[in-house]
Amino acid sequence: MSKEYRQIWRLYCERKRPSSEDGETIVLSPEESHLAIQVLRLKQGEIVELADGFGWTAFGHITLAKKRQIEVTISDQFFTARPRFLKAMIVGLPKPGALDESVQAAVDAGVDQLVFFKADRTTSRQEFRAEKIRKQIFEMTRITKSAWCLDFSYEESIEAAIEQCQLKLAPEKLAMFVCDERPLHEPSGPQSHHLFQCLSHTPSMGWACIIGPEASFSAREYDFFLTLEQAQQLQFATLGPRILRTPSAVSASAWMMASLRERN
Repeated sequence: MSKEYRQIWRLYCERKRPSSEDGETIVLSPEESHLAIQVLRLKQGEIVELADGFGWTAFGHITLAKKRQIEVTISDQFFTARPRFLKAMIVGLPKPGALDESVQAAVDAGVDQLVFFKADRTTSRQEFRAEKIRKQIFEMTRITKSAWCLDFSYEESIEAAIEQCQLKLAPEKLAMFVCDERPLHEPSGPQSHHLFQCLSHTPSMGWACIIGPEASFSAREYDFFLTLEQAQQLQFATLGPRILRTPSAVSASAWMMASLRERN
């Protein structure tokens, strides 16, 4: 007789202390308790996974299950250090639907840092709602089971976005790639190599791919990239002959980084 597979659900919690002990009981927030009881239909005695989104994860069983309160007793726990090698995406702020898709693609591919910026030609007039995106990231990471949640931010210009990304690593250890504006600005100019080839031949402590908004980069932003290229701080790369939507470009470049990195 085949056994029924039962998923171990992840629930998030904020720990009051830097470390917890096996056998300790943790009380979940009303929101997570509601999810566990009303949505997932979890019951007392069931095994769950706990996480804080910052490297700490634990397994335990539910010892109390009320309508608005869940208590979990820890049986096993571990900490996963944040990887030294960072995969980052710098993305021109897209329209609402494309923004949600971009966040999902970045989480699925294990991107460590996602920086949105207001490009000169950004057409989206929506307000950047950080709390909404934070909730999306937690919900998506609940499925991927990553130990660390994606770090994200929003900047008012491409210059500020790159500076924010460089704060995570020394600039000389971060390889940046912009995908790909040469055909638009210089049709007869030098051809860029495919991003996969560029990544394969660029040993570094971190990779950052820059994706433009729907209306592409402005001449001013392109000149800024040329300055970085001349200083050997940036490479132009192509994702292929097709023009991709912003979420598709984010997904393609993020999975290239993930594939190469996970294969060392």
